[in-house]
Amino acid sequence: MNSVIPFCKLMLSSRLVRTIMVGAVAVVVQTIMFETLGVYLKLFALSTSAVIGAEVAILTNFYLNNRFSFHDRQHNISLFWRLLRFHLVVSGSVFLQWLFVFTAEHATQNLLFIHGAYAAGIIIGFFWNYTWYKLFVWRQHDK
Repeated sequence: MNSVIPFCKLMLSSRLVRTIMVGAVAVVVQTIMFETLGVYLKLFALSTSAVIGAEVAILTNFYLNNRFSFHDRQHNISLFWRLLRFHLVVSGSVFLQWLFVFTAEHATQNLLFIHGAYAAGIIIGFFWNYTWYKLFVWRQHDK
C-alpha cells in the first residue's frame, strides 16, 4: 500500500498520462453527444453527430489540458490564440473521425461497425493531437 501513493504521484507527473486522462474525459463527452444526437434521437447523421460531439469535447479538452496537462508551460500568446491553435490542430483529428464514421455509415447500417469506425477515428486522432499539442499549441518557450 505504501508504494501505491508514490506510483500515483509519478503517473500524475507524466504529461502523457495527464493528457490521456484529459482525453478520456473528452472522449466521454464526445461519445455522449454522438450517441444522444445521432444514435438515440437521430437528430443528425452519425458523422455530423460525431463532429458536433467533437466540438463540445474540444472545448472541454482545451480547458482541462490548459489547466492540468500543460499548466507549467510559459506562453507568449493569449489564451484566445492558444484556443485558435488548438482548434487548428484538432481539426485534423476531427476530420479523421468524421471520415471514418461517414465512410462506415455509408457502407453499412451495422452500428457495431460504425462504432468501431468511431473508436478507430478517436484512437488515431489521439496520436495526431498529442504530437501537435506538444509542437504547436503548448510548445515550450524560453523564459
